[in-house]
Amino acid sequence: MSERSSTSPAGSAHGGATSARGLMGTRTAATAVFTALAVALGYLLLSVPNVELLTFTVFASGVALGRWRGALIGALAMAIYSGLNPYGFGFAVPTLYAAQIAATALTGLAGGLAAPLWRGRAPGPAVLAVASGGLGLLTTLVYQCAVVVGLAAMSPEFRTGAVAVILSNAFFSVLHLVSNTVIFAALGPTVLPGVVRLADERFGGACAGADEGRAAH
Repeated sequence: MSERSSTSPAGSAHGGATSARGLMGTRTAATAVFTALAVALGYLLLSVPNVELLTFTVFASGVALGRWRGALIGALAMAIYSGLNPYGFGFAVPTLYAAQIAATALTGLAGGLAAPLWRGRAPGPAVLAVASGGLGLLTTLVYQCAVVVGLAAMSPEFRTGAVAVILSNAFFSVLHLVSNTVIFAALGPTVLPGVVRLADERFGGACAGADEGRAAH
């Protein structure tokens, strides 16, 4: 009796299941790596008010791994970073905590949407610097608006609370906007191309293509 051919339906199904499990493991590993990196880099500059690398790292995860995985990494990273922040646990103010998580998830999503800038035939460094800086400004502005909403929601009168938050945090908000614009403009053309190449080498491009695959269906 001859042995079953490796090309039989059962063999193909087994191979497909193994590939699917391997792909899921790859995606999980990529998510864990970027989440841990974002949290670590967030804490790295914790003593410097409103200068941070978490936002850029989350954005980079979206560029490298796709928009939905970038959004997941953003939510997880901010949940850990803010929830365990030694200067004040984020979940002590639930509306602020939720706003921070949602805004950072949008940063990862934005990275995935902007990924074509770094994939395929990328524009020149000057164009990338301007585009990256603009994206840094935009994502940070969204985050700052979310913070205002999150804090004002705890006030008895939302409009009055929002104005109070804006006025009391104006200096640090501007500092955050300026610093992230500079960080994105400096690291976008220099770091993100390498991040994309490394992700493709280590994870086989599987994660980056996952979003496009789902969209096609």
